[in-house]
Order: sequence, then C-alpha cells, then structure tokens
Amino acid sequence: MKEILFIAPSVPANIYQIILKGFIEHKNEVNTSFLSSVTPSYKYKNKRDRVCNFLSKVFLNRNIKEKYHQKILQKRFDTLKDSYDLIFVIHPDLLSNQQIEILRGKTKKLLAYYWDSISFFPRKKEIIPYFDKIYSFDLEDCKTYQLELLSNFYFFEPEPVAIDKTVFCISHLEKKRFEMFNLMGKYLEEKQITYRFLTRQSKEKLKSPYIEYLRESIPYPEMLKLLNHYEVILDIAKPQQHGLSFRIFESLGMNKKIITNNQSVKAYDFYHPNNILVIDFNDLNIPEAFFKLPYQPIDEAIKKQYHLKTFVKKVLSNLN
Repeated sequence: MKEILFIAPSVPANIYQIILKGFIEHKNEVNTSFLSSVTPSYKYKNKRDRVCNFLSKVFLNRNIKEKYHQKILQKRFDTLKDSYDLIFVIHPDLLSNQQIEILRGKTKKLLAYYWDSISFFPRKKEIIPYFDKIYSFDLEDCKTYQLELLSNFYFFEPEPVAIDKTVFCISHLEKKRFEMFNLMGKYLEEKQITYRFLTRQSKEKLKSPYIEYLRESIPYPEMLKLLNHYEVILDIAKPQQHGLSFRIFESLGMNKKIITNNQSVKAYDFYHPNNILVIDFNDLNIPEAFFKLPYQPIDEAIKKQYHLKTFVKKVLSNLN
C-alpha cells in the first residue's frame, strides 16, 4: 500500500482536519500519516524573559519564540518514517529550509499547496525550488510562477433550514478589510438592507459600529451551520488577492448567493450574475434586483469539480 504524509497547520475542528478525513477515506489505496506544523503558543516565564526575547530579536536577530516553535517541530520530524510515496504540505512557509530538505530526502513526490497569495507571504516564492509540484488557489500566481491551479472546495450537502434574508459575513478582521467592512455596513444601512457581520477581535483592536465581535473563534463545522441560515453571503477579498476564498465555495455548495469584490470569480464556470454579484468598493453599488432574482441552479457536473473529493483525488493522482 502507498504511504503518504500530509503536513498542515492543523488544530481541532478546522479545515485541515476536513482534508485529512478526505485522504483517510482512501484507506484502501493509501495509508495516510499526519504531522501538524502548528505548535502550542510560547508563554513567557516572566517579564525578564519577555525583555530578553525583545533584545535578542533586535540585537542578535534571534527569536526565542521561533526557536521554541522549531524545537517542537523537530521532535515531530524525528518520529517520521524513512520514506513516503508522496508528501503533501499546506503552508510550507511555516517550515524551515532544513525541515523542507529533510522532507525532500524522504520522497520522490514532494508537493505543496498555497492558499494564500505569494504577494502576502514572500517566503513562498523563495521555497518554490524545493518542490516537485506546487498547487495554488491564485490564478495570477499560477501564471507568474508556473504553479498548478487547485481551487478551494466545499465538502457538504446543504440541509433544509429556515432562511434569513440578511446579508451575512463572518471573517478575520485586519486593517486591509476594516475599511471595506465599514463602507459596506454604512451602504447597507443607508439602503435599509439588513446585515450581520461577525469577526473575532483583532490584535489591532479595530472597532466598528457595523461589526459584532466574538470573544472566541467559531469551530469550522459550527460556522458552516451558521452560514446555512442566510440567503446572501458577503466575501471580502484582500487587495491583490486573485484566488477564491472558501466563502465562495461554501456558497456554491449551499446554493447561496454571494456578494464579493473578487473580480477573478468571473473566470470560473460556475459564475452566474443571478448568484454572484461582483462589487467595487471604490464605487459601491448593489442593485435591488440582485436580491429579487431567483438563484440559478448550477449543473451538478460543474459543482463536483469543486468538491473535496475532487481536491483529494487530484493530489493522489500524483502517485500514478
């Protein structure tokens, strides 16, 4: 039986666990091992420890927290088998060059997946030569760096529930998105369109009257149940992001309408103007007709291309 190793920054109840289950479903063909590239948060012993780390970073270019992270990861690497038929890494930029080289020596098929644009994480560009193949969700990165397109996905069937016509968004909040949240909230209020925006409080402690702040992150399965109750989902892409977020594929899987500022969605075969409204925050306009037009069902053959099963099969096809 073929041996594969899946490496990702996994924590309980997140999307990486969903992908792992997708690989495990092929247990009659492959034996899947897993390694998490996330480590427990470093806790300073005292104020002196915090000051020492600051001085070490500034004057010696050494980071105690990073050293701690790499030490734990190395212990996990020491438990790996001598060889695998395929190694698949999501977020390989979390690994050191030395660790990637160790993986390189354990397989003839070292693959990576980027579901963040390279412009946001320059290290992703630096490590491209280590891999036999790199998949990316970003159309422009695929063209620029000769990567292979592999979109995000959905993995569920929609359940019948009572539907709220509110425009709904749940997202990470950061400075790049903050202004767009405010613009959208103000616009929807002026148009008397109901909305609900949820986010976990950011490190910058950005405050907006249009946003509900969560104390804790909502586990991914619970978040999907929440999304399923709303008719229209809002997706806010970062500037220079050309890949499609999970929100778009979750909407596709649930047969929901979506409003997004990601122009790249128009290039996909499931795009239909009844279902997907592409907006420009520099000239915000949401036609009332978008809410009244019926949802246009998407051909099941098209939808299946964006299911988790297709994602997993594409990765495993490299074993042939």
